[in-house]
Amino acid sequence: MVDTSERVTVRIPQDLLEKLKQIQQSKETPTISDTIREGLEQYVEVNLPPQNIRKVVVELSRQDNRQLEEFVREGNSVSVDDAVRSAVREYIRSRIEPFGPPGRSHRREGEPVAAEGSPPP
Repeated sequence: MVDTSERVTVRIPQDLLEKLKQIQQSKETPTISDTIREGLEQYVEVNLPPQNIRKVVVELSRQDNRQLEEFVREGNSVSVDDAVRSAVREYIRSRIEPFGPPGRSHRREGEPVAAEGSPPP
């Protein structure tokens, strides 16, 4: 197989290297180069998403992240990313549906609805 990658030399501070080594160990990545490559791929994905996709980065507390991971482990979602996407969709849907589709009158919850053909209340 032909290697089409290119070698790049980068200087990084010792404390950053130590953090990368911790990540390598926790994720069991074979080499520090693989860990750095994975991080660069994620950085590029976040900063240059495909034209039709808008990426949002959300920082979660450890507790929220643990709860999401447990939610996935219990089989309620295929991944944490999928669970977050679903939650955002449901939140938006719940905020928009009370107002109806665009172009229709916006009725507040609890207001009476006029019967078809009758004048509005």
